[in-house]
Amino acid sequence: MNLNATIIGQAISFILFVWFCMKYVWPPIILAIETRQKEINTSLINAQKAKDDLYIIQQKIKKNILESKKEASNILYEANKQKLLILDEARKNALIESKSIILNAQSEIDITIMNARENLYKEILDLSVLIAKKIIKKNLSKDDHAYVVDEFIASLKKVKKSCL
Repeated sequence: MNLNATIIGQAISFILFVWFCMKYVWPPIILAIETRQKEINTSLINAQKAKDDLYIIQQKIKKNILESKKEASNILYEANKQKLLILDEARKNALIESKSIILNAQSEIDITIMNARENLYKEILDLSVLIAKKIIKKNLSKDDHAYVVDEFIASLKKVKKSCL
């Protein structure tokens, strides 16, 4: 093989180029690569931690949701119990009130019936007196008069008994 000055010049310039690159170009590139690798590793570790934290948080959320559902069902159960108690109490109050109203109405009816009987009794007495006056005016005989008066008294007693 024939070595001439160009090959030796190219070899020397290549060696100088490699030395220059190794001295000034490669260190910043290697530093940038290593820095980037460290950042990537840190990011991967942080991502894994975030993923683990997310899993833990999701488990906590599921637990909270289950507890909230249980609490909500307990609240609904208690509300239904309260509703039933309130309805039962309202029914009892309504029954008591209806009995009171019925008793008041019955007493008013009884009073009205008694007043009507008294009025009817008074009207019967007034009519009886009027009839008796008319009979007396016709001048009945004493026997007829006594018989009519006795029958009238008996009928008044019957009317009095039926009214009371």
